[in-house]
Amino acid sequence: MLWLITARSGSKSIPNKNIKHLGGVPLLSYPIKAALSTLKDLSGEVWLLTDSKLYANIGEKSGAMVPFIRPVQLASDSASSIDVVLHAMQHASGLGKKFEYIGLLEPTSPFLSENHFYKALEKLKKSSSSSIVAVREHRPNTIFVQDQADTLLEIHKNLKRITDSGRQNFTAQITPSGGLYISKWDDFLKTETFYNEDTLPFMVSDTHGLEIDEPLDWEWAEFLLKKKIIELEKT
Repeated sequence: MLWLITARSGSKSIPNKNIKHLGGVPLLSYPIKAALSTLKDLSGEVWLLTDSKLYANIGEKSGAMVPFIRPVQLASDSASSIDVVLHAMQHASGLGKKFEYIGLLEPTSPFLSENHFYKALEKLKKSSSSSIVAVREHRPNTIFVQDQADTLLEIHKNLKRITDSGRQNFTAQITPSGGLYISKWDDFLKTETFYNEDTLPFMVSDTHGLEIDEPLDWEWAEFLLKKKIIELEKT
């Protein structure tokens, strides 16, 4: 199992977000520690992929390996995570290393734990699917969403349909949560994506699946830690 943690420098919404301390711990340390914990039972490695020597130093202190500093073309705003993963896999192959699974973790989802990683990997292992991605319930449900218009006609139609058929027919919807993606090594090299026709969903709660993108998300994460809501909520 090769876990990859992507931590590019240069965040605009929250300066140096990936190394800013959340609950007294650098943000990028959360997925590193959780991934390292899985290696008690799995053979594998944890790599931090960053364009910053400062970030690399913090990552190494947290226990991750930093096999290289990300090249400039993979550290821009336009660089895709897929390109970053493929580059890391090619680097591993150049070192004579091949793993059964490749996992992508993001520091911006700090509350995903080793238990989430174990359970997602086990679900994938028991299936014939190529990959698995963390998801959460989508709120609001898309029945409450429509294109911008002069009236709420489409929402009216949707709500009337639910009223006529009964609220028990209100279908739960899911959306990618971010933070956790796992694929079988060979399948990823063939498809170059975590999203295939057979990709499995791995459900996480809104709390554990929190993505920190904006300052308000950071404040909410601090609140969850302070109130020990993360500790109380089962994984």
